[in-house]
Amino acid sequence: MGHALAIFGIVSSLLLVTVGLLAIIFADKFMHAFIASNIHLEPNSDLYKQWLKPPIDVYLSIYVFNLKNPIEFQNGAKPLFEEIGPFVFREYVIKDDIVNNMNYTISYKEKKQYYFLQDKSPYEFDYPITTLNMGAITVINGVKYATNLVHDGVNLALQLTGDTLLVDKMPAKDLLFGYKDKFLVQLKKILPNLVPTDTVGLFIQKNDTYDGLYTIYTGVDDFNKVGIVERFNNQNKVDIWTSKIANMINGTDGTILPPFLNESSIIYIFESDLCRSLYAKYNKTMKIIDGIKVLGYAPDEYFYENYTINPDNAGFCTPADNCLPKGLLNLTQCVGGVPIIMSCPHFLFSEKKFAEEVEGLMPNFTNHATMIFAEPTTGVLMKANKRIQFNTQLYKDPRIKMTKNLPEILYPLFWVDEHFEIDKKNADLYYYQVKLPLLGVTIGKYAIFAIGFVLLILSCRYTYNLSKKNDNSDTLNIQHSSKDEIDEQTPLII
Repeated sequence: MGHALAIFGIVSSLLLVTVGLLAIIFADKFMHAFIASNIHLEPNSDLYKQWLKPPIDVYLSIYVFNLKNPIEFQNGAKPLFEEIGPFVFREYVIKDDIVNNMNYTISYKEKKQYYFLQDKSPYEFDYPITTLNMGAITVINGVKYATNLVHDGVNLALQLTGDTLLVDKMPAKDLLFGYKDKFLVQLKKILPNLVPTDTVGLFIQKNDTYDGLYTIYTGVDDFNKVGIVERFNNQNKVDIWTSKIANMINGTDGTILPPFLNESSIIYIFESDLCRSLYAKYNKTMKIIDGIKVLGYAPDEYFYENYTINPDNAGFCTPADNCLPKGLLNLTQCVGGVPIIMSCPHFLFSEKKFAEEVEGLMPNFTNHATMIFAEPTTGVLMKANKRIQFNTQLYKDPRIKMTKNLPEILYPLFWVDEHFEIDKKNADLYYYQVKLPLLGVTIGKYAIFAIGFVLLILSCRYTYNLSKKNDNSDTLNIQHSSKDEIDEQTPLII
C-alpha cells in the first residue's frame, strides 16, 4: 500500500509540475491569442457594440477667457483675463450610414451632439463674457496685405454697420454657438455668394454636425490594425499642410487603441478637428477604480517643438515660409478661413512669452496637458482628457482704426477639455469579466507549479522514508534469523 501511494504521489506531483511549467510557458501566449481573437469590429462583437454606443459618459468642458480691462486693452494695455468655466456638456457620438466593406474596413459618418449640464457647471449658460468679435477680426486679418483702398473700404463698412472690435458682456451661449455679426449681416446682403454665413461663434458648426466620412479597419484580418483610419473623406491623406509627412493620416480616431501596450508603445491618433495626426508616448502608470492598473500616454514636449528642433513640424508651416513658434499650430485653413491658432491650454509647451504677454494665464501640466489612460493588456481606454486652446493673432495696423492701438499678441479665446473616466459600474464589469480571469490565469499557473513542486518534494521524502524503513526492517529480520538458527555444534542449554 505504501509503495503504491508513493508512486501515485510522485506521478501526480510530476504531472502538476509539468502542467504548471507548460502553463507558465504557454498561458500568456494562449491569453494573447484569445484576446487578439476578440479584438475586431464585427456587428456581433463586444468591441463593435462599445464602439457604436460607448458605455462611458463623455463630457465636454469649455473655459472662456473673459477680458476684464476692455478700454485699457483697446488703448494698448496688456489684456487682463479671468477664466470663466467650465461650461459642461454631455457629449453623444452618433455614427450613421455604416457600411461594411469587402476589404476588412467599415465606412461611416460621425457627428457629436452636446447638451448643457447646469448641475455640473458653476456658471449660468447666459453668463456675460467680453472678448474679441471674431467677425470683425476675421475681416481685418483677411485684408492685412490688401491695398490702402481696401483698408479704407473696410474702415467705412465697419463704421457704417456699427461693428465693434469686442463683444461686450455677451451671453456665453451666444458667444459659443452663434450670434449675428453686424458687418457680416450687411455684407451677406450685398455679396451672398461670397459670405456663406453671417453668424459667428467660437464653437459654431460643432454641435450636431457631421465632421466627415471615416473608413477604418475592422481588425478581422489583423488585430493590430483595428480602428486605424484608412481614409477620411475618401482620401488617404489630408490636403492642408505643406509636406507629405504632415498630411499623412496615421492611427485610430482615438476611441480604439491596440492591445498589449507597454511603456515603449507609441500611440498614433488622427484628429479631424485639427486636420492632422499626432502621437502620444508613455508618461506614467497609475491605478484607478478597483485597483485597475493603467498606462498614461501624452504628446511629449518634442512633439510641440519648432521645426528647427523637430524637422517633422516643418510641414505644418502655412504658408511654407510662415513657421510659428513652439507649441502653436495655424488652423486657419482647417477651420474654413477663420484666423485660429491652436495651442495647449494656458500656452503649456509654448514659449513663455505668450503667457507673459497677457495676465491671468498659468500653465500647469496636470490641468492643461492632453493625456489618455489605457489598460495595457486589452488596450481599453479608461480615462482621457483631450485639451485644446483656440487663439487668434492680433496685429497693430495703423490703417485700421480698430487695431491701430492694439498690442501685438496671441489673444486666447477659449479652451476645451473633452474628457471621460470609467465609472464604478463599468469598472466592476471590466474587473469581473476581464481582469479577474486574467489574474486567475496568472496566479493559477504559478500556483499549480508550486503545489506540484511541494507535492513532489513531499512524495520524494515519503518514498525515501518508506525505503529506509523497509531497509531497516529487512536488516532486523536478518539479524533475528541469524540468532534463531541452530547447527550441530551449538551446545544445548539445559
